[in-house]
Amino acid sequence: MYSKTYMQHFAAPKNIGIIETPNATCTVKNEEGGCFDTVQAYAKIENNIIVDFKYKLKACSGTITAFSLISTMLIGKTIEEAKSITFEQMDELLGGVPEKKAHSLRLAIEARDKIIN
Repeated sequence: MYSKTYMQHFAAPKNIGIIETPNATCTVKNEEGGCFDTVQAYAKIENNIIVDFKYKLKACSGTITAFSLISTMLIGKTIEEAKSITFEQMDELLGGVPEKKAHSLRLAIEARDKIIN
């Protein structure tokens, strides 16, 4: 049901934690479908480049996986490059997530938007 990549990000999530001196932060919450995921995201942006991205969360497997993936996609990217990351790209990289986990990808994209805007 879940791809190898999905399971790898879920089993060993990347970049969980906080950044001591972030210059961008946000909190995002999901309230659709009875899943009440809450994620606090932190970023360090220097010279228009996301040099670090971390997050703390209380969430389902889909959101843990989505934030692990997006964190690896954002670090080292310019703001413009980060803006080009799409739901569809993330879904493809994860091997296609079930519809019941699509909210997790939307939440990761929402956090990305709040962090870089």
